[in-house]
Amino acid sequence: MPLLKWLVRSTLRILPLGYMAFIWYLSSQSSGAVVNFSFYDSLIKESLHLVEFALLYALLVLALLTWGELSPRGNKIALVIAVLYALLDEFHQYFVPSRSATVTDLIKDFLGIAVVWYLIKKNYFAQQPTRLGGWLRKITLCLVPNQVRSEEEKEG
Repeated sequence: MPLLKWLVRSTLRILPLGYMAFIWYLSSQSSGAVVNFSFYDSLIKESLHLVEFALLYALLVLALLTWGELSPRGNKIALVIAVLYALLDEFHQYFVPSRSATVTDLIKDFLGIAVVWYLIKKNYFAQQPTRLGGWLRKITLCLVPNQVRSEEEKEG
């Protein structure tokens, strides 16, 4: 395997773990320690809950695609990991001074995950090819050597 493909594949596999560590680090900081956006501070930080764990779920899916085609089971595993990490993050914040664990934050975390899960489900597993689904399949075709051969054999 060429070095560049190996590097991209390895990076996509490690990225979810690095992102999880980054989330943990940010959650360990007191509420005003990381960054303060003055007037918009609360609005921005609260809306980031929608994005934070949606991105984690998306990174987990990308990591799984480097091993081969995404199966419904693999998709559920990525979903469960993202949801459990959101729960762990809120539990962790309960013990951090000036932070809190709230059901509202969990709902926002779950909503973000659900939106990306729906997009993956409707596009990757669609009967009719979609742009997003095609793009996700190309990741597998480009980064998994055996996958390329098996796809070519199916066509030939």
